[in-house]
Amino acid sequence: MLLIRNRVPSAWQSVLMLGVLLAGLLAVTAPHARAATAEDVSVSFSVQATTEGETLLVSGSAPQLGAWDPAKAVPLGTTASAYPHWTTSIRLPAGLTVQYKYLKRSPTGVVTWENTPNRTLTVSPDGPGNDDRWNVAPVTATFRVTATTTWGQNLYVSGNLADLGAWDPAKALPLATDSSAYPLWNGTHQLPPDTTVQYKYLKKNPDGTITWENGDNRTVFTTATGTETLNDIWR
Repeated sequence: MLLIRNRVPSAWQSVLMLGVLLAGLLAVTAPHARAATAEDVSVSFSVQATTEGETLLVSGSAPQLGAWDPAKAVPLGTTASAYPHWTTSIRLPAGLTVQYKYLKRSPTGVVTWENTPNRTLTVSPDGPGNDDRWNVAPVTATFRVTATTTWGQNLYVSGNLADLGAWDPAKALPLATDSSAYPLWNGTHQLPPDTTVQYKYLKKNPDGTITWENGDNRTVFTTATGTETLNDIWR
């Protein structure tokens, strides 16, 4: 260091020291800058629930949902015209899979959780909001469809329920494939039990246009509990 200092004019020594300090600051702050660019998505939580003066809340495995701490649970809201439908929106990282449940809090602070298994949600930028029912466990539905696509096309499913995007292509549920499975696409999503569901598959093109499959709407009556597997072929 003494040799370097002797060879560098004194006018440049301060400049070099400043460069070293800036490099150190960048090394410290760079990871935080990258973390801040993670994409967050506004996720709608909706549930039908009757209450008797209680507040309705949602909690779950993510910190944004209170990490299962009732004191940090997120309250839902309703109105006289919307009741017993309660809603709220929470920003969560895209791609995150969370477990969650609803709970009621009485005016005296007594907390009552749903007694059904934990609900599961995978956050997607173009996914629909959920439409749950208090203390009613959803059916896990697996959509499996054989469909050929051109480069850049992706496959989705939509239907007559809010859980399926209510026929809005922007809220349709994405299906996935890979080189070993193609042309088979699949996706697992939650649906209400004992419910008649209409649905259809659609392709989203690279230019944003939509191609729906031909024919009438597909129909399924979901099971009371457990799972449902739908095996289809693109029409």
